[in-house]
Amino acid sequence: MSSEIRLRTDEEAREAIRQYLTSMDVEIVNEMEEKGNWGFWIRFGEYPLLIDHRKGSHYCIVAFQITIPDEHAIGHLNEFYEKNDAKFIYELTRAFTSALTAYSRILDGNRVVGFTVTKYIYPYHPEFTMRVLDMALQAVVSTGAVGISFLRWMVKELQVEHEPPAGPGGGPGPMFE
Repeated sequence: MSSEIRLRTDEEAREAIRQYLTSMDVEIVNEMEEKGNWGFWIRFGEYPLLIDHRKGSHYCIVAFQITIPDEHAIGHLNEFYEKNDAKFIYELTRAFTSALTAYSRILDGNRVVGFTVTKYIYPYHPEFTMRVLDMALQAVVSTGAVGISFLRWMVKELQVEHEPPAGPGGGPGPMFE
């Protein structure tokens, strides 16, 4: 007897996410698909998030991007990295991670200009539910909000942007290049 688990198809996984978002009253800002890659830009509370799927994978990444537009703040932030300030790096890591999330730096050349908080979800698996999706959305937003608070405290007069830059046609641009 085979106990193999049947995974959802691309369309079934995508439709499950779409239905769960709608049921949760989460605004779908934009739905995209290109060459087998697909995803959703959504608004969760006041924050835009990306649910991103790459062709051939059986997972999606829920991502919350934080960019710093102010050159002075970017310079101040990067001074900590240049000094290899262990206390700052430790506190930053504590602020931008949780048991449920990870983070990565957004670089422009050698300068850190922002951060992305991420959580993997597995909508192809039959045990993926609306509750699992909701927990992922809450995890990246709450961790990102703590990270923003930490940056504002450390860098002082910090302005942050959550909106991704516009892409072709005026819609949200790509988060990962």
